Amino acid sequence: MKRLKTWTVLVILALVPSLIHLGCDGGGDGGGGGGNGQTTIINGRVANVVAMNGNKEETVKFAALLELLSFIKEARAQSGITVIAIIDGVTVDTDITGPDGFFSLSFLLGSAENVTLTFDIDGDIVSVSITVEEGSVIDIVVTIDLNAPPGDEVDIIDDDEVEGPIRCENGTLDIIKNPGEDLIVDGGGEDCIRTEGNCSLTIDPGNIILTNCERCIDARGTSEVTLLAPEGDIFCDASGDGIRTVGDAEVLLDANGDIDVSSGENGAKASGNSIISFSANACIFDSDEDTFDVNGNADIDTEGCGEIIEGPSPSPVPTIEPSPFPSPEPSPEPSPEPSPEPSPEPSPEPSPEPSPEP
Repeated sequence: MKRLKTWTVLVILALVPSLIHLGCDGGGDGGGGGGNGQTTIINGRVANVVAMNGNKEETVKFAALLELLSFIKEARAQSGITVIAIIDGVTVDTDITGPDGFFSLSFLLGSAENVTLTFDIDGDIVSVSITVEEGSVIDIVVTIDLNAPPGDEVDIIDDDEVEGPIRCENGTLDIIKNPGEDLIVDGGGEDCIRTEGNCSLTIDPGNIILTNCERCIDARGTSEVTLLAPEGDIFCDASGDGIRTVGDAEVLLDANGDIDVSSGENGAKASGNSIISFSANACIFDSDEDTFDVNGNADIDTEGCGEIIEGPSPSPVPTIEPSPFPSPEPSPEPSPEPSPEPSPEPSPEPSPEPSPEP
């Protein structure tokens, strides 16, 4: 099985700290967007700002600086920064970061739009553009390097790690990574991925790691979940069922390498009319209860698995063939008692000499 690269890069992603919720809101009090559309919210946090040092030649791109310093959650929050959301040159909402660097922007969208976020740091103005779906609620983490080349001052961190569950109620949510980037979801003891309603969720990174989950995937209603790892593996670590579907939900796990499910209950459980499908080089299930639990008209399709392995993940170290049971050693023969030394034969008494004849 392929091994994952060492995870020492910066950790925080555009999908935390709060859960991701997609839903429809037929109106709202958002400002802008022509007065029609769905309320759309961007929650964010400015994690750190590298101030202008006056020497462009000594500039280090902030993303590289974070990696160099192993700068993760300890990034210094920034307060008092004016954040403006602009669509087609029109300001749709404004906020100022609080003591923890958080800001929130709300506006109406009738369709997906490019939204420009402008940050005013004591008169230094920088910006970044993101595409936002109408009716969505997204969370981003922002870093700002005032020494970076124009246009590159703002980074929205979207690297290897997600700290928090993913939720989707309605609509479409696509999480697409650059080649070689991984997606790590830490459920914190809750379901790592939960979908319901008519949500359609697609995740397409290098490797997918779902860890510390109650269930790695819990799909309900008519929702559809597609996990693609065209360059790597899919790992699932759950205290309950690894993957659970109910109703008419559908889940597809497709990996170029292996799918590895470790669960405290069933490996995969499907009920109602739901479907769970696996496609991988090897599908490995280490579950405390049943590998598969199918109820009603549900189906679990494993035809795409090159092989199915039930039990703990195979160790990369070759297993040593057990040696046959040795036959019992024969008890040693008792050493014979030494025979006693024969007593010497008494020498015969010499017969007396006959006396001479007179």
